[in-house]
Amino acid sequence: MASVTLRAKAIDKKGFSLYLDIYNEGNRYKEYLKLYVSKDYTKPENKNILKQDKDSWELADAIRSKRLLIVKESAAGFIPKQNKQDFIAYYNKQAAIKAHSSYHNALQYLVAFINKDALPFKQLDEHLLKDFISYLQQQNKLSTTSVRLYLSRMNIILNLAVADKIIVANPFNFLKRGKGGDIPAKKQKKIEYLTLDELRRFQAVDIKRLDIKDFFLFSCFTGLRESDLLKLKWSDILDGTLTYSQKKQRDSITYYMPLSKQAILQLESIKAFQSKTRYKDSEYVFAHLGSKRNVLVCLKKIAAKAGIDKNVHIHVGRHTFATMSLTHGVSLYTVSKLLGHSSIAVTQVYAEIVDEIKQKASELLPML
Repeated sequence: MASVTLRAKAIDKKGFSLYLDIYNEGNRYKEYLKLYVSKDYTKPENKNILKQDKDSWELADAIRSKRLLIVKESAAGFIPKQNKQDFIAYYNKQAAIKAHSSYHNALQYLVAFINKDALPFKQLDEHLLKDFISYLQQQNKLSTTSVRLYLSRMNIILNLAVADKIIVANPFNFLKRGKGGDIPAKKQKKIEYLTLDELRRFQAVDIKRLDIKDFFLFSCFTGLRESDLLKLKWSDILDGTLTYSQKKQRDSITYYMPLSKQAILQLESIKAFQSKTRYKDSEYVFAHLGSKRNVLVCLKKIAAKAGIDKNVHIHVGRHTFATMSLTHGVSLYTVSKLLGHSSIAVTQVYAEIVDEIKQKASELLPML
């Protein structure tokens, strides 16, 4: 029996988040509505809906009614008009907006797998996805990382289809994840980071390309991704606070980061270096760096001169910022926000590293 139930989940600061508990053809999944109320009106004792919650509650209930109709039609064998839409055509439209080759590559494999130029949404279920995953894994030239990337691209497009009310739920929700699951587990990579002693040795290296050294050190004290660093403008820095934006799905989120004294010192050094180049009037902080390959080669030279036996690249700066912040008492929640992570679970890996560091340190203490 198909059902759609409106439920509320308690969350910090916002009261209760409304979501739909959908049951259909033996599968259960949730759809969060991004609507919030101050009370859980699903409980009998909260019958009277407050004025400030009325619009959100009524909208959520209206959405529930529409979802229930679609789910019941699906259970009865009726195909809603939206489900007759072509997934391939929808994918191409969304991929053109994303403008990244990985979306195109993922679609090429899907088209080769189904051996058709069209795929109705109704046919794209978890069973087809499982067969597609097996197909990808059989391609000798594809690594596990590539398989996961292509699946993530399809997952993103299907989430957009849910948002556009084309499908009720993303079929990826019915696949098992993690070790032994339907989606291949992510290979655990060793996270490289520099200790405070290694950072000091890195900074002390005398090298002609001081700008590249400052580029890396600025990353170590801000945690910014390489892409965000390269887009950084001098106008984005005001009164010791750095402002930058990141695109999340269809929305753009703006972050405000108070800069540490060390980060400000690196900026001053960068400004002084840039003033002596033809980029002295550039609006970009790192306009003068040159190719990414030259930056990487220079970072490895500096690391070698500093006696650092690690695979140093620019993303190591982000790892260093996270581990150094946690080691010096910054909360996991704050570090997550500073890194721009969508979930604190993503940041948890750094907490585990810090715990390991503390464990090793405690083992060095002498016996009485």
